[in-house]
Amino acid sequence: MISRATPPYLASTLWFQDKIDHKRLKTRDYTRTFIESNSQGGMVLTVPVIGGSSAAKRLKPEDLEVSGHGDWTRIHLGAIEAAYGREPYFQHLFPEMAAIIDRYPKHLSHMNVLLMDKMMNFIGYSNTIEDIRNLRERNPERCSAISRRLEAMINPVHSFIEPVFRLGPDSIFLL
Repeated sequence: MISRATPPYLASTLWFQDKIDHKRLKTRDYTRTFIESNSQGGMVLTVPVIGGSSAAKRLKPEDLEVSGHGDWTRIHLGAIEAAYGREPYFQHLFPEMAAIIDRYPKHLSHMNVLLMDKMMNFIGYSNTIEDIRNLRERNPERCSAISRRLEAMINPVHSFIEPVFRLGPDSIFLL
């Protein structure tokens, strides 16, 4: 189930599964995501915000403004492409997500919502979630087996882009 809370930057599968206590998230957590990499825990991508770590400590997530400091958009897009560029659904969604990151809006929360909406639209969330819920009610064992099989193919701590790029519309079974 998708939380109504402001999403973190490229939120994790665990966040989308509502397995993270949103009240325990710190403001800086809204600026970060983990993606697949050669290192064990993955790679952290952090969106710079105006005011830096000081702003992340004193402001609410919805008040953070994205900073143009550094070359973060190129670095993030390159890292995402390196991590997931060979996945079957990458080419279908990445250009739209890259456009959002490359031409980021003023507020971090707005960018995060735009990115979440792209992923949800891509997997057909609003059109199919009720069917998935009905299927879960009628055949919970089968749906659990599908979810377990799909979850074994991803790291739920990583951004939800991982299952979306890898599994496409089947990612909805993880929610």
